[in-house]
This record gives sequence, C-alpha cells and structure tokens, in this order.
Amino acid sequence: MSVTGTETVKTVKRIGQRLFTDTFNRDIIVLLVVSIVIGSLLSSTLSLSANAYFSKTLSSMVGDYGEYDLIIQAREEMKQDTATQIQNIIADVFPGATLKEGPTITGKTNFFIALPPEYRTKEVYDNLGKTFGGIPGGAGVGVMTEPRLTIRGVPEGARNKLIEQIGGIPGVNFAFHDGSSVGVILSSLEQSAAVNEQIKALLQQYQVIEISFPVGSEPDNPIRLGETIAAEMKEKLQATEAENVSVDGKNDNMTYTVSTMMELKRFLKAYASEVTIAVNEGTRLLQGDMVAFQGTAQTPPATGGPVDPANVLVEVTEVETGGTVKGMIVQGDASALLNPEGYKVSNSIVGNAVGKASYRNPRQELGQALNETTKLVEQVPEFAENSRNLAQISLRALDNYDNSVDAMEKTLDSLQSAGGTIQTVTGNLAGLDTKGIRTQVDNSSQALSRISTGLQVVQLINPEVKDTVNAIDGAQQNLTGLSETLGALETVSDQAKQVQGLINTITVSGQDSIANLRSFDVQGAKQNLAGASEQLDKLNHINVPLVTAQLQYMAQAVPALKDEEIGRSVKLLDNFIDGQVIPGERIQILTSRNIGTEAVAPLVEAQVGHSNASLYSSDLGVIEPDTRGQVYKVLNEVRAILAGLMAMIATLVFLALDHTAVMAVMRRKRLAVKTTHSGWRGVVYRVMITFTAVERRYGMAVGAVMLTAMFILADGGIPYLPWLGVPVIGALLGLIAAGYAEKINPVSTEEVMAGEAMGLSFDEIMREIVVPGGRPGLMQKLNRRKIKFK
Repeated sequence: MSVTGTETVKTVKRIGQRLFTDTFNRDIIVLLVVSIVIGSLLSSTLSLSANAYFSKTLSSMVGDYGEYDLIIQAREEMKQDTATQIQNIIADVFPGATLKEGPTITGKTNFFIALPPEYRTKEVYDNLGKTFGGIPGGAGVGVMTEPRLTIRGVPEGARNKLIEQIGGIPGVNFAFHDGSSVGVILSSLEQSAAVNEQIKALLQQYQVIEISFPVGSEPDNPIRLGETIAAEMKEKLQATEAENVSVDGKNDNMTYTVSTMMELKRFLKAYASEVTIAVNEGTRLLQGDMVAFQGTAQTPPATGGPVDPANVLVEVTEVETGGTVKGMIVQGDASALLNPEGYKVSNSIVGNAVGKASYRNPRQELGQALNETTKLVEQVPEFAENSRNLAQISLRALDNYDNSVDAMEKTLDSLQSAGGTIQTVTGNLAGLDTKGIRTQVDNSSQALSRISTGLQVVQLINPEVKDTVNAIDGAQQNLTGLSETLGALETVSDQAKQVQGLINTITVSGQDSIANLRSFDVQGAKQNLAGASEQLDKLNHINVPLVTAQLQYMAQAVPALKDEEIGRSVKLLDNFIDGQVIPGERIQILTSRNIGTEAVAPLVEAQVGHSNASLYSSDLGVIEPDTRGQVYKVLNEVRAILAGLMAMIATLVFLALDHTAVMAVMRRKRLAVKTTHSGWRGVVYRVMITFTAVERRYGMAVGAVMLTAMFILADGGIPYLPWLGVPVIGALLGLIAAGYAEKINPVSTEEVMAGEAMGLSFDEIMREIVVPGGRPGLMQKLNRRKIKFK
C-alpha cells in the first residue's frame, strides 16, 4: 500500500474514533439523528393528517374514486323538485341506479348518480343532455365515470371522426361527446398510460388549419367557402385529408338550414339598392351610422328634429377611401331618393348634413336586361334564316371560284398579247421620223399659201385664175390636215407606250393575285360554311317562343320588394344566423401534418379575393387529465409543501434550542485569539468571516444536513424549488442561527473559565456547564445521563 493510502486510512480511523468514542462529537451526531427523526415524524404526521382530512372531505363531497358516474347541479332553492325529477328519470330510464344528494356550494346543490354497468355505454352518454334536459332549476349534467380521459379543443366537425378512431384503441371502453369535448372511458386504470400515448400519437397525425378573417372581411357563407378550400387542397396540394370541420355538417341539419339562410341573405343583398354617399369635407361616417334623406316627406329632414317615417334611412355598411361610403336602405325605397342631401341620425334625432347620395337599383337593371334579352331572342329565327341564305350564297360563290380564277388567267394572257402588239406598233412608230415630214409639209403649206395670195391678186386682173387658186387652196388644206395627222400620230405613240407600261403592271399584279387566290383553301372554307349552316339549322330546333316566354316570366318574377323590406329581412337573417353555432370569423380545415399554411394561403386568397385572412396551425385536440386526479395531485402537492414547511420550522427550532449553545462556545474560542487587520484587508476579512467563521460553518453544515434529511424522509417539497435548493435553505437557516447564537443561547463566560481552571476537558465543560445552562431542548434531554455533577 502506498504512503498516501496509508495516511488516508489512518485519517479515517482517527475520525471514526473521535466520532464513536464517548465524546461530545458523538453527542452532536446522536443529537442530529434524533432531531432528524423527530422532525421527519412531525412533518410527516402534519402533512399526512392534512392530506387525509382533505381527501376525506373530497370523498364526502364527490364520493370515492369510481363510485359515481354522473353529477347534476341545480339551484339550491329548487333542489327538492330537482331531486324528485331526477329520481323519476332514473326510475324510468336507468332502473337500478342510485342517487345521492351532495353538498351545496355557492348556491348550487350537487346530485350524484351511480349507474349500473349495463348503462355505461356510448349511446347513453351521448344522450345525457337529452335525458336530463327537462330537469328544473337550470340543471347541468357532467360525467364522473372513472377511469376517464378528456380531449378538449376538438373542432365540432372533427369530433365524430375522432370518436370513431379512439373507439378502436385497445383499452378504450368507448368514447363519447362530452359537451364541447370528447370523453374517453377506459377499461381499467392500468391501461391509462398506454391509451394516453396512443391517443397522443393519433392526434399528432392531424392538424387543424384555422383561417381567421378580420372584422369587415368575413365571408358571406363560411360553410361553403370551407368546403371549397378543402376541395382545392385535395386537388392542387394532393392532400390525402382535407375536410371543413368548422361545424358538424354530417349530423346537424341546422347547419344546412343556416347555410341556406346565408345564401338567401346574399341573394337579398344582391338585389338591394346600393346607395353611395359622397361625404362632405370634414365629415366622417362609420360603419353602422344612419343617414336620413327627405324621401316622400313634404320637407327635408330638419336638424335637431325627429326622423319622419316618410324619410329614407340608409345604414352605412362600407367605408371607402376617397370620401365615399356605401349603405343599405333600412327605411323607405330608393325610388324616393329624389333629394340627394343626407343628414346624419343619432338616437333617432336628425343631425347635420353629411353628403349627397346616388344609388343603383339592381332589380330595375335586371328587369331591363331581361326585357332587352327577350327582344334579342325574338330576332333569332330571322337572324338564323338570313345567315343561312348568306352561307348558301357564299357556297355557290366558292363553287365558281376556280372558274373565276381561270378567267382571270385568260384575261391576263390577253392583256399580255395586247401588250406585245402595242409594243410592236410602238416600235414601228418609233422608227418613223414624223417630225421631219411634218416640217416639210408645213413648209409646203406655207409656200402654197404665199402662191395662193399672189394668185388672188392676179385673179383681180384675170378671173380665169380662180380655178387655179381654188386648187392651190385645196392642196394647202390637205397639207394642213396631213400635218395635224402626223401630230396625232406622235401622240398615239406616246399613249401607246403608257398603255403598254400599265398593261405590264396589271399583268405582274394579276399574276401575284392569282398566286394568292390559288393558295386559298376553298375546300376548308366550304367545310366551315357547311358547319356554320348546320349550326344555324339547329337554331330552328330551339323553341324560341318558350325561351321568350320564360324570359318574360323571369322579368315579371324579379323580386317586387322594397328596399326597406330587403333591409329588414337581412337584419332578421343576421339575428338568426348569429344565434347559431356557425363560424363567421374563422374556418377550420382538418388535414395531415405535411400541409403547411404557406401552401394553403394562395388558395384562400384566390377564393376570398383578398389577403386579409390569417392562417394558423394547431393540434387536433389536447388531452386533459382527469379532474379528480388533478385534485389529488394538488392535495399531494399541498401535503409535500406542508411537510417541507414543517421541516424548515423544525430545523430552525432545533438550531435555536440545541445548537446555538455550541455555536456560542465556538465563537467565544474564536474571539479569544486576537487578530488585527486594517485597511482594505480588514474589510475583506470581515466579509469573509461572515461565512468562514467556525461557528457559522458549523451552523450551515448542521442546518443543511438536518433540512435535507427531513425533506427526504418526510417526502417534502416546495413548488419551483429544485432539490439543490433544499440544502441551501438549510445552510441559510444555520447561518442565521449562528449570527444570533449568543442572543438566543448566551453562555456564562465565568462558569466556563472556572471549569477550565478546574482542569475540565472540552467535553466535560460542554456536558457539565454549557448544555445544562442553555435553552431547554432536545440536547438537554439527551445530556442528562452524561452529567456527573448534579
């Protein structure tokens, strides 16, 4: 064995000898053990007594665990009538059941019913509300059957599905509707933990996506909107599970009734006249405000006066940006809005003018549209006949299409041939010098003219020259005509060239046109026209008189309602719908866990037309422990707190009565040795000595040991206090006791010094002088057998 190991063994032996030999140290250990035992017994006795008292009180109030199945509460003043009625019900419906009247708390008397085993079924528990619904005194029925679990927060439309799935879990007797929750009756208490885990796993498979709408953005029919969103999730998100569970639409006929009323409300609002008020500058109207108009009254509304029954009243339903509001007429009719000036109404008193109104009457617009549609339908047969004739003409034109194109090609060929001839003639004319010939002819004509003039002079002398003059004049005229002909020939040549150019242009364009005409799909056009003809023929099979008659009937069937009647009907429907359990501000969709709210948001926005809706994801339900179990848990916590408090009191008492004398002696011996510290060292020393002085260390150690041991043995506990805090509190109690040791248990210095002078040892001084002279406590009792000088 090493030197270190040997020294350790020797140290342990020395400590053991000091502890177990007949010394004062052993007296301290014995005192600690006895103190811990007594303190633990006191703490346990107090806590168990309180727990037994509270448990007995609880049992007397609600019976023992599993003793009763139902609890019914009724008003105290009607408990006799209630008891009689309950007795009659259980005699008729639950033969063999027992009834017990419980205590009256806050004006409510409790009645407990124990059912025979054959009546503990799902059908019975689902119909408890109906069975005991006629009990007087405002009685309410609750379930107390044990063992039981309760699942809260389950949407109404998902309860049947959840009950069906929970009913198949091993260990579950049955599940039922427990008010707004789902109750689960277990087969045995031992299976509670296993069933609890399986239900948790089942709830984790699903989630509820809640779609909330702010005020003013609620959907007109949330039931139908929820079904539409669920269908969109299945189609576009491939969700295996998507169901609107806002309401129980499968078993509650009222749901469908309310849905129908919502559609009726939407129908009426669509036909109500829409009044738009341009608000005056500096004036503000809010949703719900009333505005009065003159209507059929003789005079406009007077500020400060009452509202005339002949006035038109408009309730503001929507506030828009830009200084306009929209409203619905609740008194009068839109046709009476001849004076557009409106006045705000408060408490049936007319206020100041707020703006001018304009309106749109959908009923009138619909009637006009139906009348115009009727006129249009009456023209359908004539339109079909004209269209069919046009189609036949077009078909015949298409039949001659190819012949027309061939004729155009022949015409172009003829034009090309004529152009060639003109080109030949033009070429020949171009080789003829008509200008030179014309010049010579003109010169000859002028020469003949001079000769004729001279001969005319000669004729005056010789009349026989007349024939010659006439012949010369005729020749001159012929030459002039030839000159003109030659001039015309030049013009013809120029025009022939222009004609030839035009013919060439026409030929090129014609060839392009023929190419385009050849590319036209004549057969396709014929097929389209033939199809159009068939469709037009089908119009002849339509019973136009019947359609016209129905349109006329619809025009006559447009609701002949006044705006006041529509407004009051909408308010009545609102009152009825609000009285039912129908979600107006939220929609709940049951789906699987793999669908996120960010994927559902675009679908919701597309359906509602805005992005004001908020989406949240929550669990399908939350398991709530048994109420009685929670009460017993609270009682156990109270018992632990009482045990802990009693242990702390016992620790403080034992420290004050028994250990302060020891700590006072330790302090006296410490102060007997003078130590001087100045400056900052003195400050540090005084701070350190507060925790490191021998008597304080002793007090903290004894306090920590005693309190921790008592807590463990008495099963004590304090809420939110970890076990590490127990010895800390014990040490704090010991530190406080050490600080007041000399005041609590003063030691006679003269007697101690006399004992030391007599040669008494420390153990003898403690046993013979200090302990007997201290406070009466457990240490004095244990020390009596050790005193020698009595």
